[in-house]
Amino acid sequence: MTVMAPRTLLLLLSGAFALTQTRAGSHSLRYFYTSVSRPGRGEPRFIAVGYVDETQFVRFDSDAAIPRMEPRAPWVEQEGPEYWDRNTRNLKAAAQNYRVNLQILRGYYNQSEADPPKTQVTHHPVSDHEATLRCWALDFNPAEITLTWQRDGEDQTQDTELVETRPAGDGTFQKWAAVVVPSGEEQRYTCHVQHEGLPEPLTLRWEPSSQLTIPIVGIVAVLAVLGAVVIGAVIIAVMWRRKSLGREGVRGGV
Repeated sequence: MTVMAPRTLLLLLSGAFALTQTRAGSHSLRYFYTSVSRPGRGEPRFIAVGYVDETQFVRFDSDAAIPRMEPRAPWVEQEGPEYWDRNTRNLKAAAQNYRVNLQILRGYYNQSEADPPKTQVTHHPVSDHEATLRCWALDFNPAEITLTWQRDGEDQTQDTELVETRPAGDGTFQKWAAVVVPSGEEQRYTCHVQHEGLPEPLTLRWEPSSQLTIPIVGIVAVLAVLGAVVIGAVIIAVMWRRKSLGREGVRGGV
């Protein structure tokens, strides 16, 4: 059994070996089974191949238009329909067993390797009357995740813009979901995040306080500048007044 990258791709391998004796010498009969998980793409793919010595003589692929054991050597084509039907049934049963084993393996694997998403909600004004709330999920693995918006507890599926899950390039994934809301009603909307890396689903709201830092700093800076201007004007007025009084005193003395 081998675990392969990316981390959500799982592979099961097995082989069966038999050795037979004939008058011409020894021959080997081997079967190899391979099952590969495909997250987000349906059921796992199952492939079986049979070899006599070094020659492949049969093959089964679950992705075929009609999954059946098929001949790969001329001398096996003479086998009757019962042979092919019986072996096809056996391989379909083996495919089902491998599918279950992959699910079990994936459960063990995700319990020890799942990375929970880092989440946040951002606010983007659209006009004087509307704004976009965007719910972000970052740095999570595996890729399966659910982001939904609700207004007063009611799903907003039809009004939600949802992008496809994207790889971040470091083995993790990113995703966001956005909804346009009336200005002033942002707190009525909640984003719900479900991921197997989370102990329980998350509920998020936009927190306006987190985006007030820059405006407050700007206001303080403006007030500081205005204060400096006022103080400077007062100093200049006092100096001008003193200078004027000094000139009037000189004239009076003359």
